[in-house]
Amino acid sequence: MSTKRTWGLTFFISLGILLALYAILDFQFVRFEVNEQNQLVMYDGFSGPMTHVADVSDKQESLSVLDKHVKAFNTWILFGLGLAAFFIASYWVLASDALKENQIKKKYLRWTFGLNAIAAAAAIFIWVRYFHLVNDAYNNVFF
Repeated sequence: MSTKRTWGLTFFISLGILLALYAILDFQFVRFEVNEQNQLVMYDGFSGPMTHVADVSDKQESLSVLDKHVKAFNTWILFGLGLAAFFIASYWVLASDALKENQIKKKYLRWTFGLNAIAAAAAIFIWVRYFHLVNDAYNNVFF
């Protein structure tokens, strides 16, 4: 099998698996809703709903800010899944036994490790930034 075909097959299989896991979350890692009693219900990852007793019927502006940050956070998660599938496919091809003896492929593998480290650092920065934004918006709803 050619390298391009192997990379493409690995990319689409890993992307499919990651998207299937994300589909279990309804393509929303963090989400919220307001129930019939005007209580805020938060969903975070695979954890169950967390209902908050406070009445949020008069907090529409704060809820819209929270909604904006939650949507942006979920968009970054989706982008990260695509990037993760890209790196999984790249590692699979570059680290395969047939390519280990090729010096050019070893160079590309080092470049891929470096780019992956940069992407991981950016992902951690974005994750922390948006989690703080969502947390601040969440606190603005209640306080």
